[in-house]
Amino acid sequence: MTTAPGSAYIETSPPATRLVVSIHGPRPLPSTSSYTPTVQLNITFSLPLFSGLHHPRNPPGPATQLERFLALRLEKLIKPMLLGHLFPKSGIDINISVLEYTGTWNLLAIATNAVSAAIAEARIDVVDLVNASSFALLDDGIVIDPSGEEEEQASFGGVVGYMASMGEITDVWISGSLEVEDEDDMHIDSGHVRLGESLKTVISAAADARLVVNHALMEHVKETGLAATEPKQEVGE
Repeated sequence: MTTAPGSAYIETSPPATRLVVSIHGPRPLPSTSSYTPTVQLNITFSLPLFSGLHHPRNPPGPATQLERFLALRLEKLIKPMLLGHLFPKSGIDINISVLEYTGTWNLLAIATNAVSAAIAEARIDVVDLVNASSFALLDDGIVIDPSGEEEEQASFGGVVGYMASMGEITDVWISGSLEVEDEDDMHIDSGHVRLGESLKTVISAAADARLVVNHALMEHVKETGLAATEPKQEVGE
């Protein structure tokens, strides 16, 4: 999207998730707005008319409950990476146009990765980039980037946001239930252990997503010639 300071397009292998992100700002809030010491995020999710097998779209109009939920969760995932104090009484508009998706958890994780890349392209000051991964715990083990069908079958799952360079989790959203043993009965099958191992796996997947985003950003720099060139040095006699 050439008119947006920052944009990104992500498409995954089938079952496919495809979406486009555009970023505008930071720019001043309306003069009638109250003073805000940090940047405000205005996030809009637009779900498609038809998406995957199970997601018909409501007629155009106000945001649906799912769209509002996704916008709220996305803000919690990405806001810790922004140096918001540098942009008082300013706002950033983040628009996510979803072309296709099959699972809500996977969609949220992929949108996080796309928004992170678009913010980097827009050259907005951050402490790090956030990348996310979704997971579902099924009877036969953990699944990374689950489909909608796998989400429905899962007893437990969700999305984890992670800043790889900082080594910090920005947000964890979990749905479902996981049986947890008593604290004095921490055997290998305990729910405590399963939860810890699951989170380690998801964080590793989020770190891998960061490598993909880094590669895409480097390719963008090469294609657009944004790489900074070192000044030529004169060779003395």
